[in-house]
Amino acid sequence: MSKTLEERLTGLDIPLPATVVPRVLARAQSPDVRPARRPMWPSVALAAVVVLAFFVGSLYAAPRFADALAGAPLIGGPTGALLRSIGLTPLNNRLTAINDVATSSGYRVTLVAGYADATQTVLIVRVEPAADLFETSVLTDQFGLSLRPRNGVFDSSTGNSVISFAGLPWGDSLLGARLVLHASALRRNLEGPATTVLGNWNLHATLGVEPGKNLRPLPVDGRLGDTTFHVTSIVRSGPSIQVGMQVRGPLASHLTDMAGQAIPNVSKPHPVFEVRLLDANGIEVQGLSSEMSSGLRSETGRWNWLVTAAGRYRLVVSFEGVGQFERAIDVP
Repeated sequence: MSKTLEERLTGLDIPLPATVVPRVLARAQSPDVRPARRPMWPSVALAAVVVLAFFVGSLYAAPRFADALAGAPLIGGPTGALLRSIGLTPLNNRLTAINDVATSSGYRVTLVAGYADATQTVLIVRVEPAADLFETSVLTDQFGLSLRPRNGVFDSSTGNSVISFAGLPWGDSLLGARLVLHASALRRNLEGPATTVLGNWNLHATLGVEPGKNLRPLPVDGRLGDTTFHVTSIVRSGPSIQVGMQVRGPLASHLTDMAGQAIPNVSKPHPVFEVRLLDANGIEVQGLSSEMSSGLRSETGRWNWLVTAAGRYRLVVSFEGVGQFERAIDVP
């Protein structure tokens, strides 16, 4: 439930330097020696300016203290349909209404709502007339960190988009995030070749960030042939779980290979490497995103799944033609 600014400030714990309390007590016990009187208004005014500057600075660096983080359920209509299409309906009651608008080159872009946790940042955007801004979008937080989109979905009939970015770092998780979404071009396709519209759109959002919990113990390493698969992290945050894994060995350079023949309108090549999460009933869990990065003789990957219920899950890692292994993950 959302709290008022007064309630947030009442419960705010502001640490004091260790020397402050002893100095105050010592001053209270000392003789009352009054200095010569001087006008107090300049001092009061200066103190007010200092307090105001500190308070405004705190709201900018830590917008969680501001009264702008109320969740707003947006299920229903085109927005709800987009969320359902990519399995994000559980985020509905966690969304924060934003409704910031930027107009450029005759296109009006509205940042409708957003959600953030330690594993993902999800924004809902509407462009009028309908156009897609996925390719040129950059999300920046108040500390200067920039993120590019990792996946998303666009409805060309309404101009609505759901765009997913990586999770925000610990500073944003601790303080809350003040974000700027920037796009420099839009793409539109009205039953013909795609066209690009250049412009300058800057949209602002203030989001609370649900903290992540690192799950322990981590599963033991798995092996497929001479390749080792080492789980480096399991993070539970909001309605999702993220598994990080490092792959070392001969298969590491083949994780993005494809297999199978492409048959028009029937089939297409499929990945030889797959990481899945199954629930206690053996049903595959909805995947949210995956990403790989190359290192020195190794590959590092992160996989996100939508996990709304506690229980024991099975992580299944397979490489076509080589084999597979499973590891249990207990999710609180």
